[in-house]
Amino acid sequence: MKSSPYAAFETACEIQNMAIFKEIKKAPAQKIETWPELPFGYLTLHTKNKDEHYMISYALNLFDLESGIKRRLPQKTKDQLLGYIQWLEQHHYGKDVSWKEASQLFPRMGFAEVVDIETGKKFNVQRRAGSQHADVQPLTAEDTKTMKEIYKGKWSWKRRAILVRSGEHILAGSMHGMPHGAGAISNNQFPGHFCIHFKDSTTHRKRYPDPAHDLMISKASGNLLECMIQGTPEELITLFLTAISEQDESVVKLMISQADLTQVQTFMQSLDDIEGVRLTHDPTVNEKITPFTREVQVQLKLKKVGRKEEDLLTRFVLTRGALTGRWKVEIGPLLTQWN
Repeated sequence: MKSSPYAAFETACEIQNMAIFKEIKKAPAQKIETWPELPFGYLTLHTKNKDEHYMISYALNLFDLESGIKRRLPQKTKDQLLGYIQWLEQHHYGKDVSWKEASQLFPRMGFAEVVDIETGKKFNVQRRAGSQHADVQPLTAEDTKTMKEIYKGKWSWKRRAILVRSGEHILAGSMHGMPHGAGAISNNQFPGHFCIHFKDSTTHRKRYPDPAHDLMISKASGNLLECMIQGTPEELITLFLTAISEQDESVVKLMISQADLTQVQTFMQSLDDIEGVRLTHDPTVNEKITPFTREVQVQLKLKKVGRKEEDLLTRFVLTRGALTGRWKVEIGPLLTQWN
């Protein structure tokens, strides 16, 4: 279990169940035509000859990563597999608690371990203050060093999905990586404090939760993939732009169509030039295209490296392969409009 196919942090369990093993081995196999773009989990089957590695789709079918074979499991085996996955989710992700509850579970002067849910890097912190969110500081210089490594050696206001392990509790949270304000822990080489947010917490400047922190909390709690599957075109575009602004490549990749891998590579490289993007008006949807295509127009502000922020009216195209399928963003039009 991991938050994205690109995450280094993962949780695993060993299943000693010969019945499931036999059902997988005899399950009907067919050549893979399309890979699942939102993996539900991963499974390794240990055999005498060699290990078989599978990706588990949301339909609970197995995709062999090496041979390109898809195996359709019987419903009974799917139900058993789902039970193991749900157990893993409970141990991999954090509890999605409100700020009011989180403030009690992680009180002032309390200590916690922070785990970055993508890299798996860990460091220790103490909460010193904060009434709208937690104001925290790394405990030691080594903790500060680890935190900075998570941000690739540069302090940043960008949000990241984290687990906050406080006592027996593991909470879903979001942090930024910028030292600011006052700090009271000596010799930790951290000039100030940084902020950790939980569900319903707010920044100093706003009275409502920050969308970027909300995105990361959803990721840390394991709820993000469900949002991608069930989201409306308007909701998905808002989520997509937030992920771009926070430079969360794992979320961006999960939301775009993978039909043209060259375009995907070009688009992902282009994100390095984007410092930020924000909506200035609510998205508007053109419903009168086809049941499999939606067009969303968005008025936004785009800031690129070394350039002034500019106002853009951007047209997004979303497609899906079936009436019950999820919407994916086509990046071809964006490469032209944001050039």
